[in-house]
Amino acid sequence: MASRRILVTGAAGFFGSRFVRRFAATDEILATDVGDLDIADATAVGAVVSAFRPDLVVHAAAVAATAFCDAHPDVARRINVDGAVALARAAEAVGAGFVLISSEQVFNGNPEPGPHAESDLAVPDTVYGATKLTAEAELAAIVEKLWVLRFTWLFGLPERGCGMSPGVPWNIALALLAGRRLAERTDEFRGITYVHDLLDRFDAILDCPPSTYHVGSANDLSRFELAKLTLDAFGVGDRAEEVLTPVTGAKRRDVRLSHEKLARAGVTFPPSAEAIARCVAEFRFTV
Repeated sequence: MASRRILVTGAAGFFGSRFVRRFAATDEILATDVGDLDIADATAVGAVVSAFRPDLVVHAAAVAATAFCDAHPDVARRINVDGAVALARAAEAVGAGFVLISSEQVFNGNPEPGPHAESDLAVPDTVYGATKLTAEAELAAIVEKLWVLRFTWLFGLPERGCGMSPGVPWNIALALLAGRRLAERTDEFRGITYVHDLLDRFDAILDCPPSTYHVGSANDLSRFELAKLTLDAFGVGDRAEEVLTPVTGAKRRDVRLSHEKLARAGVTFPPSAEAIARCVAEFRFTV
C-alpha cells in the first residue's frame, strides 16, 4: 500500500495514540489533540487541513464521558457535533476520505435487545449517544468518502507513550492491585474489543466501500461473566468471590452490535472472551 497522509484527531487518547504508533512507520501522520487544535474552531481546522492536505482524516477526538456530557450538553455538542462538522467540511474541501469514530452508545436507549444492525433505528438516551448519532447524520450530508465506524468498547493494557482508559481487563487489574472489590453487572451486555485486533484490521475495513459499519468483537456474556473470564486469564480465577460483586442496574442494558455487514466483506473479529485471553497472554501480564 502506498504511503498516505493521515490527519488524526484525539491522537493522545486510547485509540488515537495506538493508531499513530501503528501507522507512523508506513504513513505520514499529523497527530493532533486538544492542546494542538480546537476542532470546533472552523478557521483553525481549515488552516491545518489545507496546509497538510491529508488523504484521510481519522476523527477520534470526542467528549465521551457519559455523565459529563449529560451535565454539559453544550460542550458535548460543540466538540462531538460542531467539531466533527468543521473537520468534515475541511476534509471535503481537499478531497480527503473521512473516518468518523462513533459508538455502540447510539443504541443505549433501544428497548429491544441486541445485537443491533447498522440498519436498525438507533435510540440514544444519553447526550453522548445523541451527539454521536447527530454527527453521523450531519457528516453524511457533507463528506463523499465517509466511513462511520461504530466501535464496541475497546480495551487493552498500558503501553509506553499511549493513552489509557477504563476497560474490563484493566479495571480488574487495578482492583487486584489495590485489594478492593469491583462491582460488575450481570444484566449488561456489550461487545468489548482488543484494540490491537482493531488496528490489525483497520486497513481491511477501509478497503470496504464508504458506509456505516459496526466494528469489533461479538459477545453474549454479561459484564460479570467477562470479569470472571479476565480473572481466569490473569491466573487468579479462584479469587472471583473475593474480588467481584455481582450487581444489577435499574434496567437491563444491551448495546451489542451485529457485525454481519463487515463479516460479509471478509472482516471478522474473534469473540470478546478469546480476545481477553490473547491480550493478557501477549502482554505477559500477571497480578
